[in-house]
Amino acid sequence: MFERFTKSARAVVVGAQGHARALHSHRIEPVHLFLGALDHADEHLKKALGAAGFTVDGVLADVRSQDERALKSLGIDLDTIVSTIDSTLGAGALEGAQTSLPHHLPFAASAKEVLKLSLKEAVERRDREIGIEHVLLGLVRCAEPMFTELVQQHCSLQELRSMVSLVRTS
Repeated sequence: MFERFTKSARAVVVGAQGHARALHSHRIEPVHLFLGALDHADEHLKKALGAAGFTVDGVLADVRSQDERALKSLGIDLDTIVSTIDSTLGAGALEGAQTSLPHHLPFAASAKEVLKLSLKEAVERRDREIGIEHVLLGLVRCAEPMFTELVQQHCSLQELRSMVSLVRTS
C-alpha cells in the first residue's frame, strides 16, 4: 500500500513517528498522523486547517491538555508529582530523563485503520495516489475517540471532512 503514497503522504507517516517519540508514546496513534499531516500539508490546506484552529502548536497543546485531563480523572496531578521529584532529587531532575522507546515504533490498530481508510478514500475518488488529504479523510472516517475529542474542540468531524474536501477540489 505504501507504494501508492505520495512523497508528502510518506512524510506524514515519518512525521507521525517523530511526534509519537516527542510525546513519549510507545506506538503511533491517529493523533500523531494528524500532527504529521499538519506538518506536511501544502499552503492552501495548512491555511484552511489553521483557520479552523488546527496548527501543530495548537494541536500539541490540545493533546497535552487532553493527557492532563485524563491523568486528573484518575486522581493523578502531574504538577504534584514533578514537585515531589524536584524536592526529593533536586530541581530539574526530570529534565534529562530519557524514556526507553524502541527504535521503530509500531502503529496502533487505529492508526493502521486510518491508513487503510486513506486508501479507501483514494479509491472512491478514483485517485491513483494516496495524498495528505486522503490521510486526513481517513482520520475523519476512522473517528477514533481521542482524535474525535481533539477535533471537536474546534469543529465537527463532518466540518473537517468538508474543509479538506473543499481545499482538495479548489
